[in-house]
This record gives sequence, structure tokens and C-alpha cells, in this order.
Amino acid sequence: MAQLAEHPSVKHFYEDKAKQGEAPTNQVLDAAWLRKLCLDAGADDVGFVERERPEIADQKVDIENVFPRTRTLISVVCRMNRENIRTPARSISNLEFHHTTDETNEVARRIVTALEELGIGAINGGAAGFPMEADRWGSKMWVIPHKPVAVAAGLGQMGIHRNVIHPKFGNFILLGTVLVDAEVSEYSHPVVYNPCLECKLCVAACPTGAISPDGQFNFSACYTHNYREFMGGFNDWVEKIADSKSAHEYRKNVSGAETVS
Repeated sequence: MAQLAEHPSVKHFYEDKAKQGEAPTNQVLDAAWLRKLCLDAGADDVGFVERERPEIADQKVDIENVFPRTRTLISVVCRMNRENIRTPARSISNLEFHHTTDETNEVARRIVTALEELGIGAINGGAAGFPMEADRWGSKMWVIPHKPVAVAAGLGQMGIHRNVIHPKFGNFILLGTVLVDAEVSEYSHPVVYNPCLECKLCVAACPTGAISPDGQFNFSACYTHNYREFMGGFNDWVEKIADSKSAHEYRKNVSGAETVS
């Protein structure tokens, strides 16, 4: 143990700790200061939710699993360019989704980095966009569900299309979450109205008919179009190759466009 205490890395750690001082376990972060930090990191909007908020009570186990010291959840919004999302051209709309997804993850990471430099414990609450916990395939593949946190943080309400609609940016947003081991001086609260007009434009625009006119949601249709194509489609494609007796039979079952995509 004496040799370990004399190791340069250990000595450097304790020297830095002495200079910075011990981060108080009961510290309260100023809400205005924290909001500015998040906006400076690139977020277009942000809200704060205390861990014990009733609206996210069903996420308690997920929160404890990823970061037991969590006392506050930061919900961040990054907006997308509207016309890029509206176009049916996949090379444009998908690129906008991918770019903003990367941007949202970077924003969350910058927030964590800035807080850590101040001695405040923080961790990203999972990837924006499509979840990545592939070892949970077929169940909850996400770390923290961003949507209920965003609603609790006053960043919008769920529309009938099951996406969060922001009061200013509308549906053209992606969400991220950061877990922090400190309290905040003032927490956000849900918006008092739902920005969703129930105009049913999403019913007409949905390429798979996943949203019915009465607001019912067909998860299987949405899953087949999105999650299957982007995440599970490779499994199906490999199985089709394995089941095909020849290249000719494969081409009968799989179009050239599907193979290329």
C-alpha cells in the first residue's frame, strides 16, 4: 500500500483533488447557470427533472441501473431542418436524422464533460435516436427513455403519432438525456397544453399506416418499417440468403433495391 501511495498517478490524483476541493454531496446547481451551460454545449432547448418526479416513476429502476447517484435528469432538444425531414428522398431525410442524432449525442457528451471538469458527476442517458443495447434485442434496448423525461421537463407533449411535439420546434426534434448527481435550484414542469392539433397529417404521411384516424397506434407496422430496416433487417436478409438455393431464387425473393439499401 505504501508503494501505491507513492505512485505518481496516485499522488497527482490527490494533489488535483486538494486543489479543486471535495465536491459537496448536497450541492445545488443554479438553474439559470446550468441552462446556459447546456445551450452553450449546443442544445436548442433544455429542461430539468428531479429524480423523484411522479411522471418518471416507472423509469426509476432504469435510472438506478445506469447511475445510482442520479438526483437530476437533464433533457435536451436538438432541432432538425424541417424541409430535409419532409422530403421523401431518403438520401436527404435520413442524412438529416443521422446528422442530428450525432449532434444530440455530442451535445450530451459536452454537457457531461463540462460538469465533470467542475467535479460534478454526470453520465449520458443513452444514445439519441435508435437504441444500441443490442444484447437486449427483443426487449428494452434503450438505457433511459428520452420521451417521458422530455415531457416531464416541459419540452413538449406526446402527439398522436407517439413523438414529442415541442412548443416552438414542433416534431422536428431529437432528444437526449443526461443524469447528474446534483440537485438544481429550479425544476421544469410539463407544458400545460398539448401542441398536437390532432390534424391527422401524420395519419396521412405515415408510410405504413401505423397511425389510425382515431389515434390508435400499430406498433408492429412502425417496427417493420423503421426498427426492422435500420436494426433487425440485416438478420432477415442473412436468413433469406441462407434459405435461398441459388442466386436466382434469392433475386426472386429480394429486390435489387432492397439488397443495395
